[in-house]
Amino acid sequence: MVKSMVLIRRPRDGAILVSEAANPEGELFQRPLGGHVEFGEYAADTARREFEEEIGQQITGLNRVGVLENIFDWGERRQHEIVFVFAASFADDAAYEISEQTIRDDRRAPRVIWRAADATTPPLYPAGVADLAWEATG
Repeated sequence: MVKSMVLIRRPRDGAILVSEAANPEGELFQRPLGGHVEFGEYAADTARREFEEEIGQQITGLNRVGVLENIFDWGERRQHEIVFVFAASFADDAAYEISEQTIRDDRRAPRVIWRAADATTPPLYPAGVADLAWEATG
């Protein structure tokens, strides 16, 4: 599975925009916004599309900061994903002031919130994305 995720850091405090959800065991986790790269679509185009679909926002200054490979268990199934990670900014500065929202195209409606720059819990996935966040936007 190929995914694209975007790191957006809030300028005033360094918080990172994340979605928060629970795994099949009920444990909370967070991840940057993004989604599956569709066949024939570039990962950068996926990043832009997903932000419009998920929270109705446009992003600018998109810059690929890394690619992560992640193997993990999800319920009873083993998953394997390749994640293109980008850094970007909101096109509209007012978007940085939205404290919480839900993902519009997900029936489970995970929360979209700002994760404090120094947060260590809940876990931030995929593994390695926190390091990329600091390298790219720190």
